[in-house]
Amino acid sequence: MKVVKYMVKINLMTPFNISSGQERRGSVQRRTVLCKNRPYIPGSTIKGKIRDNFYKITDLNHTENDCNCVMCTIFGGQGYKPSKIYVDDFLPVESESTENKDLAVRYGIAINRYSKTNKDNRLYSREVATGGKFCGNITVYFDDETIRYKRNIEMAMKMVNSIGGGHSKGFGRAEVQWEEV
Repeated sequence: MKVVKYMVKINLMTPFNISSGQERRGSVQRRTVLCKNRPYIPGSTIKGKIRDNFYKITDLNHTENDCNCVMCTIFGGQGYKPSKIYVDDFLPVESESTENKDLAVRYGIAINRYSKTNKDNRLYSREVATGGKFCGNITVYFDDETIRYKRNIEMAMKMVNSIGGGHSKGFGRAEVQWEEV
């Protein structure tokens, strides 16, 4: 088994929102996840983006239920099929970023696509972090079967170009840089 560790830096060029799914007090409907009162990017978010990109670029014979394809071998599957890729949470980089990672509230209104008018009572709010740089580690445990997909995993990491929700509203545009350590 070969262990490969990547140090990954994500530069968010636009504000982003990754909601926790938990309601907090206040008028904002979608709150940004926080760690020690600072926005961060959960490892599960990055792993999901990498898995989706890996699926797009790899010719797989994947089925939803009992699957033994390479994607399920690397990223984990149903039952006892543990993942061979571990993604840390991505925390803000203080020393490299002079940008402010404060939170702001953005408001919007839902539009009816057919009549092209606003929908009644559809004002919504979203808490966004104002971008910046984030850093984390990705560790992959390759075996003889999965080592040949190393390049695809690296390409899938590079393909991550947006993080969080609200892509159509311009949120979460990202640039990913990684190096093997």
